Amino acid sequence: MTRSRTLTRSAVLESASTLFARRGYHGTSMRDIAGSLGVSAPNLYNHLSSKQDALVDIMNTTMDRGLQAMELALDGVEDVGEQLFRATESVVEQFLTFTDDVTVCSAELYCLEDEHREEVFDKRRRYTGRIFEIIDAGCAAGRFTTEVPHVAGFAVVEMGNNAKSWFRPGGQMTAEDLARHYGEFALRIVGDTGER
Repeated sequence: MTRSRTLTRSAVLESASTLFARRGYHGTSMRDIAGSLGVSAPNLYNHLSSKQDALVDIMNTTMDRGLQAMELALDGVEDVGEQLFRATESVVEQFLTFTDDVTVCSAELYCLEDEHREEVFDKRRRYTGRIFEIIDAGCAAGRFTTEVPHVAGFAVVEMGNNAKSWFRPGGQMTAEDLARHYGEFALRIVGDTGER
């Protein structure tokens, strides 16, 4: 077997994320992760205590990165329409840039052991909750005209998943272009009455 990359915790987590995204957490063994790196399974234990350790790290890192990107996108933005546009862009960009990690966060959440589950759930609630807060604020201010803000919120939150399901890098549209289009779609979903 040829070693494909330097064996570091980061490399191990990247391989674990790819395999979890494609095969599922329960369908992936430590031996599978080791095989993808060209090493024997015992070598992984220098970097991971268990497969659950990898899952927890992937999920926490992904959620922390998403939360940070969202806050950065919204930093200093006062206009509620611009907030929704930028928040949606941020969500879509995260889904398109970190596809495997996001897939693991979505599909394997219930594979977390009880001691880790609430922390990750809390981060996920804060992440998606930011979209709902913006939409509620826009509706309260009369800027957004949707009669179903909660439904609109779910539609916007799902945009990242939608984009991830079909987008392929190297096509006619870049990830940044697509994120911008989805930002515009989000404003239409909520019935934004302002001008950008």
